[in-house]
Amino acid sequence: MYLIGYDIGSSSIKAALFNAETNETVAVVQYPESDMDMMSRQSGWAEQQPEVWWNDFISVSRKLLSVTSVKSSDIQSIGLSYQMHSLVLIDKYNQVLRPSIIWCDSRAVEIGKKAFEILGKTKTLQHLLNSPGNFTASKLKWVKDNEPHIYENTHKVLLPGDYIAMRLTGEINTTIPGLSEGIFWDFKNKRISEELLEYYGIEHNLIPETTSVLGIQGRVTKQAAEITGLAKGIPVTYRAGDQPTNAMSLNVMRPNEIAATCGTSGVVYGVVDKLLYDEKSRVNSFAHVNYEDNFDRIGVLLCLNGAGVQYSWMKNQIARSGRSYSDMERMVSTVPIGSDGLCILPFGNGAERMLENKNVNSHIFNIQFNRHSRAHLYRAALEGVAFSFVHGVNILKEMGLKVDVMRVGNDNMFQSEVFSSTIATMLDCHIEVVDTTGAIGAARAAGVGAGIYKSLEEALQGISPSIVYGPQFNKINCQQAYYLWESCLETALISNPRKDNPEKLKAELESLEKSLSKKSMDITSLHLQLQARDEVLNEVKNDLKKLSDHISDDKKKVFERVIRKINQNFSADTQWKKFEDHFELIHSDFFKGLKNSYPDLSTAEIKLLALLKMKLTTKDIASQLNLSVRGVETKRYRLRKKLDLNKELSLEDFLEQVS
Repeated sequence: MYLIGYDIGSSSIKAALFNAETNETVAVVQYPESDMDMMSRQSGWAEQQPEVWWNDFISVSRKLLSVTSVKSSDIQSIGLSYQMHSLVLIDKYNQVLRPSIIWCDSRAVEIGKKAFEILGKTKTLQHLLNSPGNFTASKLKWVKDNEPHIYENTHKVLLPGDYIAMRLTGEINTTIPGLSEGIFWDFKNKRISEELLEYYGIEHNLIPETTSVLGIQGRVTKQAAEITGLAKGIPVTYRAGDQPTNAMSLNVMRPNEIAATCGTSGVVYGVVDKLLYDEKSRVNSFAHVNYEDNFDRIGVLLCLNGAGVQYSWMKNQIARSGRSYSDMERMVSTVPIGSDGLCILPFGNGAERMLENKNVNSHIFNIQFNRHSRAHLYRAALEGVAFSFVHGVNILKEMGLKVDVMRVGNDNMFQSEVFSSTIATMLDCHIEVVDTTGAIGAARAAGVGAGIYKSLEEALQGISPSIVYGPQFNKINCQQAYYLWESCLETALISNPRKDNPEKLKAELESLEKSLSKKSMDITSLHLQLQARDEVLNEVKNDLKKLSDHISDDKKKVFERVIRKINQNFSADTQWKKFEDHFELIHSDFFKGLKNSYPDLSTAEIKLLALLKMKLTTKDIASQLNLSVRGVETKRYRLRKKLDLNKELSLEDFLEQVS
């Protein structure tokens, strides 16, 4: 008993075959292997041909069936996940009238902004939960105003998932979550928004009839069966946008659960059980896959344009050739929390909605050429994206969302332990990494629509995390680094403000300056807390040492172990100093020269030579290396032998020759 799920993206289409009897994924395939073409006839425009989606759908279907050797007659149902907000227009013959205006096209921004002002911001948010913005309804208005000949021939307005379902089944319909993502749905009155349609001058009959997200929406026609390889009569039983589907596939169905992704861009998606919106329109609210008339389940979605794209840029432009993400992660783990004061803002991929559509660009703050290395840049980049997620989740918290658990797919930046653990520590939550995809989630959900499972909860049984990241870092150190990062963000916002309204600009600057001052106070406060903590720990260590003088040897060992543990885990200043010394050494010309001439020398041996070069006494060197004087002499003797120096040449003279 098999189910197929499709994920119709703007770069490729993925298809997953799922065995409902064994609860296992049989195969996942993708077509095309390289990204789909995207047309941009003007700056800010982005279009794709729906016919290309359909042809790629045919190819990926045949590819899936060929690699699995499963009979299409054994497939019980089909689920569709699709790129959100894209506009498809068809005529009365079901022919596409123009290329689809896809999700990342920004031509309708001003149309949505004007509608928001005229219809009334508060009223619009109360009914639509969003500004009309640059979503599907505003794109349709653009076509009406700029391509009237296209608009006049339009029979129905579809989303990408609606279009593929039509090609498969011959049925033309949509869903309430689909209408909500296009900003057509009035949540308060639970109907299509007559007010928005009237304002835009859009006829009601252009909107298709609605069908259930879960249930029989149509069956594969004979014609579609012949060209896709799918059996005639297979029902399409699930359809929803990619972000709600991704959240559902991670079993994020209930309040206080959060899904996240971090590829080129990042998304945080939370679920609430009431109508909820953000007055500043920094986030969007849509009907979740389990939304019903009498059962509010709203997906609150926050986007980060600058996320993985920044770390990818760091790898391609800053890292040495051939360096992998795993190599970078190993280097990152050697740098302390906060990257020794180095801060990077990742917002270099266009305007950020969570920053009220400001384009602050990416910035590197506080770089010191004698202190910071590539490893520092990598960690600061990871922390910059992690702190952006924290900043975004804090916006959701302001709206009343709680974060008990965050679930993510096992791909992209969440494969980094440092990245994931930083977020987990700051949010005081657990991050569960799940091996699933939107296509697999769509397949499971299709089983509910077909009646194979009684509910989504049953369909999602067996989903469990492969990795769990917890708050494993020092919270105070993370907070100090985060506050410094926030102060850098506010500095960037002050230097790159909006210029649309002088009064608004003045108020914004005053607010940011106050916020910057507060962050500075927070950082100072945390610094004092760290100092106070160290003082208390020193007192505890001294007390433990005193107590150990009056107890048995067995108990004394326990006390000594506790003292060592305190030293190892809380002597941050000492640890950071060691890291600084280590990085300054291995990136110096002295180190590189010796390594090239004597590749067998260890880093510890080169460090001893560096201390000798500084003309330190044997006693001082012993203190630096935590050795006895005799231990230093022994190491000097072994070094002479390793370097094969004659009796007349001292190590000091040798070092003079090297320099």
